[in-house]
Amino acid sequence: MTATSFRPGELTSEASLNHVVLGPAGAIGVEGWLAEDACSLNALHTLATERGLRGLRRDRLADDLATAVASPDAEAARSAAGVLHTFGMRLGALIATLRDPATAGRQGTTPYHRAFLARWVTVDGIWLAGGLLAGRCGPLVLEGVEAAAALAPAAALAPAAALASGTALAPGTGPVAVLPRPELAPLIGAARHAPTDSGEEAAVVADLGHTRIKTAVAERHGRTLRRLRRVRARPTPRRPDADGVEAAVGAALAQAVRDAAGSTSDRVRIVVSVASFVRDGLPADDGQGIYGHLTERAPALRRRLRSATGVSVDLRYLHDGTAAAAAAGAAGSATITAGTWLGAGFLPEGGPPLLTVPQHLSIAWADDTDTSPTARR
Repeated sequence: MTATSFRPGELTSEASLNHVVLGPAGAIGVEGWLAEDACSLNALHTLATERGLRGLRRDRLADDLATAVASPDAEAARSAAGVLHTFGMRLGALIATLRDPATAGRQGTTPYHRAFLARWVTVDGIWLAGGLLAGRCGPLVLEGVEAAAALAPAAALAPAAALASGTALAPGTGPVAVLPRPELAPLIGAARHAPTDSGEEAAVVADLGHTRIKTAVAERHGRTLRRLRRVRARPTPRRPDADGVEAAVGAALAQAVRDAAGSTSDRVRIVVSVASFVRDGLPADDGQGIYGHLTERAPALRRRLRSATGVSVDLRYLHDGTAAAAAAGAAGSATITAGTWLGAGFLPEGGPPLLTVPQHLSIAWADDTDTSPTARR
């Protein structure tokens, strides 16, 4: 691709934050690090372990840190809060690097890559999402981001209140805030893409993540998303090969299609946020994640769903960063997701309007879903 073919709503593998080299902003000891080495799930786990926290599970890290923050053990609570604050400062250093106008020229390896990096200088604000910011973790991480802002040159970051209030700021000085329900942002964003060109009022939405597969039924009234019901979460495929991925995704989507049953329609629309870049309408088989297997298994997956549910399906895939950006719904903003890895997204330009999301979206979990906080990550 060339710079002229860079489209914010259709990102490719060159639009990755994980290999951004952190600049000097913040002077917190991570200058020169790759972003994935400072801001990933593994990085947070290592940081917590180095601060003396024990018994933390990688697949439930946010839950365990949130529990530690609320612990009656004052030392453990202080350590956990300090870990999340430091992690936020690292994210702040990444954001300051992205907001530096020199970064695109220094780090861009191709015209497309330079265009992607240059985009961050022009956005009006940045939203944070992802499982590592869920619950009690988000506010503490955001405090760290704002602490980094105080050290960043040229005030590259600004207080979160400005973004929440919609204050217009000059390019390069926009604010940062955490999305409501950050762990569900890709699922909510997928729901905003539910079609409105038919009489259907419900669609299936899914978020195929690195640690969890989440599904729900998205109900709309006209062009307004009313609620997400029968929200479910299950582990990612135990077998990361093509057979295992097809089976796990097929089982999750089949259950969601059955959850949506009740319509007289013999066809169900499914919008899927996937932890993969999307190429030609399918997860890119680029070796960077397990969901690339769905490219070769696309026909088989549809047949599996038809056999399991008795209805035909229309499947649409969205890059998870793009889906999370839709949950923000702020034109001109960007979104960073912090989970197993870092993700990025922008609102698509042009195309049909997205469903409107009410200020307090109703979210109802399925009764038989594991109700532990981890299931909801």
